[in-house]
Amino acid sequence: MNIGILITGTEFATGTKQDTNSTMFAKMAFEHGLDVVFIHICKDDEIDITKNVQFALEFCDILVVSGGLGPTFDDVTREALSTALDEPLVYDEDWLDFLKKDYKSRNVELTQMRKRMALRLSNSKPIPNKFGKAIGFFYEKNNKIVIALPGIPQEAKSMLNYALNALGHRDKIREVKLFRTFGIKESDVSNLVKDYKGTFINVSACGVDVYVQDAVSDQIKSILGKYIYSDDNLEMEEVLGKLLREKKLTIATAESSTGGLIVSRLVNVAGSSDYCLGSVVSYSNQAKMDILGVKQQTLELYGAVSEQTAKEMLLGAKKLTNADIVLCDTGIAGPGGGSEEKPIGLHYIGIMFKNEVKIFKEIYQGERNYTRLYISQYALNLARLALLNDDELFA
Repeated sequence: MNIGILITGTEFATGTKQDTNSTMFAKMAFEHGLDVVFIHICKDDEIDITKNVQFALEFCDILVVSGGLGPTFDDVTREALSTALDEPLVYDEDWLDFLKKDYKSRNVELTQMRKRMALRLSNSKPIPNKFGKAIGFFYEKNNKIVIALPGIPQEAKSMLNYALNALGHRDKIREVKLFRTFGIKESDVSNLVKDYKGTFINVSACGVDVYVQDAVSDQIKSILGKYIYSDDNLEMEEVLGKLLREKKLTIATAESSTGGLIVSRLVNVAGSSDYCLGSVVSYSNQAKMDILGVKQQTLELYGAVSEQTAKEMLLGAKKLTNADIVLCDTGIAGPGGGSEEKPIGLHYIGIMFKNEVKIFKEIYQGERNYTRLYISQYALNLARLALLNDDELFA
């Protein structure tokens, strides 16, 4: 079966806010064995939504409509669906009772506008909302299915999963394996996996995600080798955290251009206090000298963005924390500050492990925060490789 996605929201249609639900829905649909054939955004306008629903149902077996189920004047998705599908709206009495009790417990008036959050199409089936107040629903007619969800991502995700399972797609999970890679270019990955049918890739600052059919996952895992940092949808910091905990080792960082992003990602992981000792964010030259002990002469001779400065940052952080692994970065994230000798995007990323020090030069040119994310991923990957005893790392 195929599926379409209709995102409602004037803020998305005008570009004032970025839609993330369509990407999330598409991934969930794919994993449930459905092929996405339509993704569209429209304004919070009853006529526009009605026309888009009718258009999409001409070729979509299932249509997910997200947004416009709240209590405000521009939440008109219910009314649009009622018109498009020629089905009246009715109150879900159980959900209305829930709203009455909830608002009463908080001493808040349940206005007529708020009661609308209990409305659904007649002959539809309710989708309970674990995290919010607006009920969702799915409706079947003429071999077509419409799923109506709130726009809030946390609410919509669990509700779509509920609906797809209720519609019989629980046992139709597509047998797909995800390999998350870093340190290899998109073009190289594409060339390596091009002969494997049903394989596709997705690129971000954190690397190249490779989706493969389960039947060929062993072959592709062997091909991509050490570039794979996760085969179960974990982030780099989670993978590294597991390795550090298993080996009972500690880590610290000395950061400049990343501004603390490396350590921030480390401490995103629950229980990271077991292995993360801390960080020095030495953004200025003065901080590099005062806190990390970088020599003024080094900064004057080579500059803050240099292999020599990166090495002294590592040594300073090691002296301060005595961590088993120390990571550092110094660079030019942009958009300004570059020169012919030191272009925008130039970074030096360092690692110290078992008293060995290695500094890597990397030039990555992109939007400022995208660059910072990439460099943080690069640094975390160095630590991962070190813990996996990659012989080439310190060669």
